Amino acid sequence: MTDLKNERRRADRLDANLKLEIQIPGDDGKAGTAQLETINISSSGVYFKSDHFIEPMTKLVMELEVCVPDEGGEIGEKRASVPCEGIVVRTKPEAETIDCEDYEIAVFFTLIEPEGMENLERHITFLMADLD
Repeated sequence: MTDLKNERRRADRLDANLKLEIQIPGDDGKAGTAQLETINISSSGVYFKSDHFIEPMTKLVMELEVCVPDEGGEIGEKRASVPCEGIVVRTKPEAETIDCEDYEIAVFFTLIEPEGMENLERHITFLMADLD
């Protein structure tokens, strides 16, 4: 049984390996682009691995690529882009480590356009139906 006092998420997370492009702010003020893959997603955030440490509270510009179900509810070749912005809420390990190959980064969405949110929610609904 889930302890509701300790559960802070408003939306269920689902395992999903989606293409994710992020703009990582550099020390010089310029952003570098990284092509990554998600571990899981929800309508309120994304969890992914990065070979770069990203400090909590860092603002990120991102773009997810989701599969959009057709009218019959099947996932086909149709893909949709979900441009979004978010803030890093957790990084594991919590500090930059020399021998760390992968950091796990949790991001809370701060901005998604309505069309992007609709596509993300359609993808999540499809994944949830697939679990039943």
